[in-house]
Amino acid sequence: MYLTKRSNGIYHVLFFKSNGKPTTITTGTKSKKAALQFLRSFQIEKNRKPEFYLKDIKQKFLIHSEAIHSPKTNRDYKLTLDKFLHFTGNKIVSDITVNQVNEYLQHRIKESSSYQGRKDYINLKSFFNWCKRLDFTEKNPLDKIKRIKVPEKQPLFFTKKEFAKVCKAISRKKEYDLLDLTIFAIYTGLRRGELLNLKWNQINIDSKLLFLNNSDFITKSKRIRTVPLSKKAIAVLKRRNRIDEFVFNRNGEKFDGDYVTHKFKKYVIDAEINNKLHWHSLRHTFASWLVQKDVPIQKVSMLLGHSDLSTTQIYAHLTVNNLQESVSVL
Repeated sequence: MYLTKRSNGIYHVLFFKSNGKPTTITTGTKSKKAALQFLRSFQIEKNRKPEFYLKDIKQKFLIHSEAIHSPKTNRDYKLTLDKFLHFTGNKIVSDITVNQVNEYLQHRIKESSSYQGRKDYINLKSFFNWCKRLDFTEKNPLDKIKRIKVPEKQPLFFTKKEFAKVCKAISRKKEYDLLDLTIFAIYTGLRRGELLNLKWNQINIDSKLLFLNNSDFITKSKRIRTVPLSKKAIAVLKRRNRIDEFVFNRNGEKFDGDYVTHKFKKYVIDAEINNKLHWHSLRHTFASWLVQKDVPIQKVSMLLGHSDLSTTQIYAHLTVNNLQESVSVL
């Protein structure tokens, strides 16, 4: 990059574009001193990296997330990034420091819980990794922060008696579509999104198999899996009317996820059982009942679609009777 003087006496700056092509820009002056000052300013501007602000990049990331994640996951990302933006202010992404992120995480732990802090840690690490891939920043500040440890929490699950009570509460209100969905959930272990987006073309009743192929709904693990169907799950399918492509619907319309979660919680309360039980407890129950029937934890993991066996280990405590039998040989 250097100055050139035209025949009319006006100085121009000659520089090369990223493709190697030479080009010029006028300084607008015949004064060499003024032209040199223009050159220095132009050099600084050319060398300055683009400034990507958190508020703008957050929106780009959420559009990206919406295309590949479930609505729930997208909402979780939005909550984390909204909270983070409010805490740090609209900073340039590449200027965000390890200390600023750490202060935010500590704030979230104090404000909410270590579980929320851990979720925010995971969401922010994913966000900054995405920023690195798209050259919005050169570093991920989370790489220098240890993953937040949380106390181990045993999953809540229904006893057979509790599940019978909540089904009875649903039946009393004649919400038979929700009842079918509830029974199918506990006997397949499918996630809420997998259930509500389940289509008839994913089911083969004759072979007693259900296929989650990521073609109509992207599973949380993003893995294709085949789920074998029990007699009780098959019985639900056989009594469903095929009024549209979705297996589960309410009054002819697709179930809304929030409706299912809130309505089910209401019936848990109506049944006068442990009010800490919720919709996802049905998935925990599926796994817990299998483990209690001595199904190996590896097989339970495959049925749940976990990408890591360690995730399924939360149910391992239910095999304590087997462990007792093992030490009894001593």
